[in-house]
Amino acid sequence: MICILVLFLLVRLGEVTGHLPVLATSYADDLLCMPLVLGIVLWCHRHLGKQSMTYTLPRSHSLLTLALFALYFEGLLPRLKVSAVADPMDLLMYLAGYLIFETLMNKKASPIRQGYHQGSA
Repeated sequence: MICILVLFLLVRLGEVTGHLPVLATSYADDLLCMPLVLGIVLWCHRHLGKQSMTYTLPRSHSLLTLALFALYFEGLLPRLKVSAVADPMDLLMYLAGYLIFETLMNKKASPIRQGYHQGSA
């Protein structure tokens, strides 16, 4: 999760300073959006809610989030705001970000990350 956040901040810095290629500035935010948002939700469930570190987000919840982001940012917002543009490539980036979250981040925490030490019962 921290890696995604740092990467997102580096992309934002690159956008502000103009040190990133246009392709990266166009699609990096869309690619990182799902892992960042869903990662924050997962962290909140584990640390602020009553779930344990083994909690994973149900796939239906993350798919609903993916669908809502796609519908809002690529369907509704371009109709409401002149400066917003619908881009089919954004949908692919949201989907790729969702797959990154599901395969790399939405896992049960290892016993070490749960606060247990090796050798303890």
